[in-house]
Amino acid sequence: MSVSENLTRNLNPTQKKAVETLDGALLILAGAGSGKTRVLTHRMANLIGSGVCAPEEILCVTFTNKAAQEMEHRIYSLLQEIGVPVTRDLWISTFHSFCVRILRRHVELLDYKRPFTIYDSGDQLAQIKKVMQALNINDKMFPPKSFQSRISNSKMLGLAPENMRGQNSKNVIDQKTLEVYTRYEEEMKRANALDFDDLLLKTYDLFRMYPDLLAEYQQKFRFIMVDEYQDTNRIQYLLVQQLAQAHKNLCVVGDEDQSIYSWRGADISNILDFEKDFPNATVVKLEENYRSSANIVTAATKVIANNTERKDKTLFTNNEPGDLIQVREERNEYDEARYVAKSIEDLMNTGESLNNFAIFYRTNAQSRVLEEQLRTLLIPYRLIGGMRFYERAEVKDLIAYLRMAMNSRDDIAVKRIINSPARGIGKTTVERIDEIAANDRISFFEAIQKAIDSRDFNAGTTSKLRRFFEIAEGLISQKDSFKLSEFYSIVLDRTEYVQMLKKEDTPEAEARINNLEELDNAIVQFEKERGDEATLSNYLEEMTLASDQDQVDANFNAVTMMTLHISKGLEYPYVFIVGCEESLFPSIRGGADEIESHDLEEERRLAYVGMTRARKKLWMTHAKLRRVWGQEQMNPVSRFIAEIPKELINKTSAVTAFGVNSFASKYGSRNNDDSYGSFGQTNSYGKKSGSFDDSQSFPDYDEYSQAASSSKDGYSKGMKVRHPTFGAGSIFATEGSGENLKISVLFQDNTIKKFVAKYARLERL
Repeated sequence: MSVSENLTRNLNPTQKKAVETLDGALLILAGAGSGKTRVLTHRMANLIGSGVCAPEEILCVTFTNKAAQEMEHRIYSLLQEIGVPVTRDLWISTFHSFCVRILRRHVELLDYKRPFTIYDSGDQLAQIKKVMQALNINDKMFPPKSFQSRISNSKMLGLAPENMRGQNSKNVIDQKTLEVYTRYEEEMKRANALDFDDLLLKTYDLFRMYPDLLAEYQQKFRFIMVDEYQDTNRIQYLLVQQLAQAHKNLCVVGDEDQSIYSWRGADISNILDFEKDFPNATVVKLEENYRSSANIVTAATKVIANNTERKDKTLFTNNEPGDLIQVREERNEYDEARYVAKSIEDLMNTGESLNNFAIFYRTNAQSRVLEEQLRTLLIPYRLIGGMRFYERAEVKDLIAYLRMAMNSRDDIAVKRIINSPARGIGKTTVERIDEIAANDRISFFEAIQKAIDSRDFNAGTTSKLRRFFEIAEGLISQKDSFKLSEFYSIVLDRTEYVQMLKKEDTPEAEARINNLEELDNAIVQFEKERGDEATLSNYLEEMTLASDQDQVDANFNAVTMMTLHISKGLEYPYVFIVGCEESLFPSIRGGADEIESHDLEEERRLAYVGMTRARKKLWMTHAKLRRVWGQEQMNPVSRFIAEIPKELINKTSAVTAFGVNSFASKYGSRNNDDSYGSFGQTNSYGKKSGSFDDSQSFPDYDEYSQAASSSKDGYSKGMKVRHPTFGAGSIFATEGSGENLKISVLFQDNTIKKFVAKYARLERL
């Protein structure tokens, strides 16, 4: 049996075709749960095992460190099974890690020094604020985060400041942002630092500026494989095109139905137009789902079929039908959270592991109520995408000391720790040193030394600066003489950071000490995993490049909570998608004219991703009332539930327990047998695409609102009114009287807003 036959004997026909197609451009359209990782790893093993190329001649790029590590492990196992030894490292990594690897070798060609510092988003924002101060830009009129976002978007498009001057720049960036961007790049160069977006842009620039170097890597990587191709942005696309030009042996794997990251630059046209870029490409569709029950697969397929920006493929499965989709209606978000927590508790009591449960939501803000209810029932949970360990103040402080030791030109790190722990070096002193650095075009650290030597400050301040400078110099000189874990202990000792926390003697200080101990554990674990490569530079790099999904720890038995965006690539036996209501999910702003927009299609893809994470059972919950930014809102059930065939749904409601079933029957549907009608047709929520029929009478809320009265100060429940901002509506409830009279109004977009009547400027209709 040949290597290829051995590797493909357990694959289905389309998987086999993908694994055996080795030359030329290949597009693998991999539906959710169709075994794309299996195909990728077997194809790479086939390239190596069949002798088509050496292991180091393949570049395989994916989007999370966890996915890269899993692929690497699988490939080594496959090659071991077929008796093919691998002595060289495999090039399997994220885009950013790959670019760091290139820049480590060649960054001097871009006039940077080795080693360089990688700034996270917090460091980047601090640098932008510093630039704004130097340019006398008011941060109240021009929010720093807006500049940060526009600069990041420019870099994702592959545009440096020098590419954006002239007539065409106005289409991408305004003049003031260009000014900030230009100065920001100067400051980053002076700090010998790169931000997250720079890692890709500078690598692209490196290849563009040095064609011979590009040719060297084109010859090195004879075969290129890109996972999750639908998530690539413009600069990632350009990098892949650069490297694949010579041999055109490019294999991309992805699913346009799971393209959910346009907000961070992902361009779905990269995968939709692949055949235009490579006219002779082979296309293989992986359409059989091995993960989920048939009911879940069919439901998700019916939902995503409503999109237009997609290829012609249909997901199917040979799995058992399984349970129906559980659609649950609750009165408000608190009852919704109680229902979810109680459902998990009931299954937990049957012996189910908590690791089998996941709760997905559209926005992070939805997690708070869910957390409260899980804590009430003593159900452990892990929150993915909340405050990450490396974002805690004390951890960032110690990381800043490590960064300073590696690169003293890192101004952001030095300024963070100059008075942490407190040394009596105040804001005025820091600002004066900043002035010296700016005037002399030197680093902040060099400016400290100059200030000490020239005695710019009084004796007391100079002494404090000298003490800090001596600590810093000592750490810089010792960083290469000890193991990383030993050096970390030296940093703690020399800075007296833990002593400071012990003196506070508070529970908060104790928790911060525990976090520093956990950082020590992380460093020791890093040394165990990386051996001789466990350097300070490598550790700081890996810590910076860690993603939210890398936080998932399967050894800790707990319910997993995360946003729908983070859920992609994961799977769980039991999944709850909460908040399935119009305006929340899909999160669409604007009128009915925008309802079929690109944004809506991406929201539908997000629903498809969430649904296909579930293996055994899927719950989709919605609330009749939800408080958003202090206002109670009433939104119809999500159109995504309406798009699931009725025969696949088990619909239950707790709303009748509060005497509001009449509301559902009077307002929820013109046809009581179809309260989840299809959007875009006459349905339960208005005329078309969720629009509001102004000629339709408002519902009677007698049985819904206990706060209503027949008439208060001229306002009564059911009265039609108009607000100058929100338009026409009907009074939903009143409370209080006189000066304290408050009125809740149901508006035409199905939201409820509460006003103090005295100031509401309501016009009776």
